[in-house]
Amino acid sequence: MEGFRLPGSYCEFAATLGYGRFGGLAIIYSGVPEHQDSILVQGARAKGFINDAVADDYFEFEPDGDNEIAARLYPFAASENGECFAWDINEKRAGEYSIYCIGARMAGLRYAAESLGELLEKLCSGSIKDVMRSGYAPLLPRFDGL
Repeated sequence: MEGFRLPGSYCEFAATLGYGRFGGLAIIYSGVPEHQDSILVQGARAKGFINDAVADDYFEFEPDGDNEIAARLYPFAASENGECFAWDINEKRAGEYSIYCIGARMAGLRYAAESLGELLEKLCSGSIKDVMRSGYAPLLPRFDGL
């Protein structure tokens, strides 16, 4: 898979819950390679958009990113509002990658969490405003398989 190992928190999530929508907002890509919304298919597609935005100089890196971080990101989930969640595949710690939230239309890059579990906890609390932006209220801790 694009030359990197999937983090443990994602593997556990995918094995337990599979593919679907978390909190009515975040689509966690499937771990099944052939699935149209898989990390392999959809992740590579979104990675292409990131690469284009960096190359064409329209990626807004504030508040937590820069050109180098953006180039290392690999998407694994997206919100229904256009945000994308991506791993920094060069920042592996204890079997996990740092996670960033990319704003809709590449409008901002925010550090989000150290694992999928931590990200989901933040999305269900007031910390969602730090991860995404101030217009969001905490999500309900619910998963709907798709």
